[in-house]
Amino acid sequence: MSNEKISLEQADREVFRSTFKDGLVDIFISSWVLMFVVGPYLSVYLGDFWSSAIFLPFWAIVVMVLFWIRKNLIRPRAGLVKYGVVRRKKLSAFTWIMLSLNVLFLLLSIFAFLNLGASGWIPAISFALMLLVFSSLAGYFLEVTRFYVYGLMMASGLFIGELLYQNFGFSHHGYPVVFGFSAGVIFLTGVYKLVTFIQHNPLPSEEQVEWEANNG
Repeated sequence: MSNEKISLEQADREVFRSTFKDGLVDIFISSWVLMFVVGPYLSVYLGDFWSSAIFLPFWAIVVMVLFWIRKNLIRPRAGLVKYGVVRRKKLSAFTWIMLSLNVLFLLLSIFAFLNLGASGWIPAISFALMLLVFSSLAGYFLEVTRFYVYGLMMASGLFIGELLYQNFGFSHHGYPVVFGFSAGVIFLTGVYKLVTFIQHNPLPSEEQVEWEANNG
């Protein structure tokens, strides 16, 4: 009975982790990182608040496109995933934590833009810690190791950007360069995973769909 329980928990964990193998979350993360690539330039014309807020409709469009991809390309191949009680509770806790942190991060992002002209390493250190918290929570609750890597990459990029700003005169504390690199890496990772998922999971045949409908 104990071995059976362990097997069920392991199977549930594998199903849960498989949800993030299609790369869609990675693509969304890259769209979020773009705010720190383009936002500093937009702030000159729109102000610090609107240079961040203008990304809300952009993210809404990205979410709709990714939802369409999941519905029409992923779900027909992977089926409808159902999690166990433990995973549902963990995902629910993650959702509420991230909703709260998103509000905090939006405020901190605006604060970061307001302090792009500040001297010293305080803004870089504060923003790096914020990114590490964000990525660590995502990596822990969603059980995706590469999210830790994304956090470390962006956090270390902040210090590289500050060095580029102080020693070579790069604009906006190097944000467009270091976050542009991070966004590109994360986006390409997402696209690679999406293409690989589609290639390795062909659409089921009509006979298989009919059999599953009759025996499901």
